[in-house]
Amino acid sequence: MRLFGRRVPEVVAAVTLEPGERRTAWGLTPAGEPVVATDRGLRLPGAACLDWPDVEKATWARPMLTVVRVSTVAGTGERRTVHLEQEGGLPDVVRGAVTDSVAWSSHYRLSPAGGVRVVGRRRPAAELLDWQLVYDPGTDLSDPLVQQQAGELLLSARRTVG
Repeated sequence: MRLFGRRVPEVVAAVTLEPGERRTAWGLTPAGEPVVATDRGLRLPGAACLDWPDVEKATWARPMLTVVRVSTVAGTGERRTVHLEQEGGLPDVVRGAVTDSVAWSSHYRLSPAGGVRVVGRRRPAAELLDWQLVYDPGTDLSDPLVQQQAGELLLSARRTVG
């Protein structure tokens, strides 16, 4: 089997995909473990598929690919780093998929302090956006005023965008 002119190793071809899911890029760790990007998400060694809308950010510093899962507070989500011996086009595909999953994003300051980013992400096979509130570090999430403001901003974004 070939993908973009490269022969797909058996270990990559053996990664189980969901019905209709399509492999878009792959790489291998030094131990020969597959890292597979699909049209739906990223499959890292020893982990379940991480859907693109659940990735806050991805960074590439050869030979390390790092992905950070979305969490309530920016930058605090689970961080997974994988060493790629064979990268192929995987880093570019990952960066593009994470970026493309964001349909709408806007940052707001909150009173009395802190901030929140309202993010609408595309989830594969879903008609409506998946909305997320991602607070700035240091924002007091227990403050009822902060919660009220964030809720109003989220409602406004949903009404505006859909």
